[in-house]
Amino acid sequence: MKLVAIVRTPTRPDEAARAVADVTGLTLAEARMRLAPEPPALLARLEPDEADALVVSLRKAGLAALAVDIRVPTDKDRTVARSLSFESTGMTFTSRSGHALQVLWPDVLAILRGLRASRSDVERTEKSKSFSVGAAVATGGLKMTRTATRTVRSSEEVTEQVILVYARDGRAAMLSEYELDFSCLGPRMQPSSTGNIVDLARRLRDEAKGAFYDERLLRLGRRPLPLLAGGESRVQAATITMTRTDTSASLDVLAEVMRQALADGLLP
Repeated sequence: MKLVAIVRTPTRPDEAARAVADVTGLTLAEARMRLAPEPPALLARLEPDEADALVVSLRKAGLAALAVDIRVPTDKDRTVARSLSFESTGMTFTSRSGHALQVLWPDVLAILRGLRASRSDVERTEKSKSFSVGAAVATGGLKMTRTATRTVRSSEEVTEQVILVYARDGRAAMLSEYELDFSCLGPRMQPSSTGNIVDLARRLRDEAKGAFYDERLLRLGRRPLPLLAGGESRVQAATITMTRTDTSASLDVLAEVMRQALADGLLP
């Protein structure tokens, strides 16, 4: 399966919606809804041949469209850095296992700042009994209590800022605010991981002057994407329903869409 996406906002939204409706079979209203989110945005999930044909049609209509395989690279396919060292010619990412990835500054294709979120929502049904005068009178004292039922809801969200660094030869590294040792910043190191990740992104941008830099995934990466499976799970017991949502897959898909868009000349 492939995912079809657009990477730039259509300059003529009404014409774009009609084009999407014509080639996908969606209604005009549905096409407008698919085009409404900030790009990169997913339009369809299709078999490879159908997805490629759709991309051709959409590009003829003037849309910056592309198709990516639904199995996009994840943390298993890139170097998740535990440490980072800077040199005058480039940088070296070292994972927790000791694997080192060196990238020269001119070889950096893209630097993408993003955020992924994990959220848990719990619904708990609670029953309580209390003395009821009405029940006692109505039943002649046979029933003295009243049972009340209420639903208690709670939620918890954990977010993680990341920086994805792509080399022009396809290699990739990830810098995570919870995994990276920020001592690489030296005296610029701050007490908060958020401040450190912001400063680190600024330094990378300054050093890799020829790289594409983007922060859209800070907004888009924390939301589950349509057309993707596996981002949400639900566990239900007698009195508890727990729903877990993880947007890691959404971030991976959007990052791969942007990387391929750069390779295809659709960005910047």
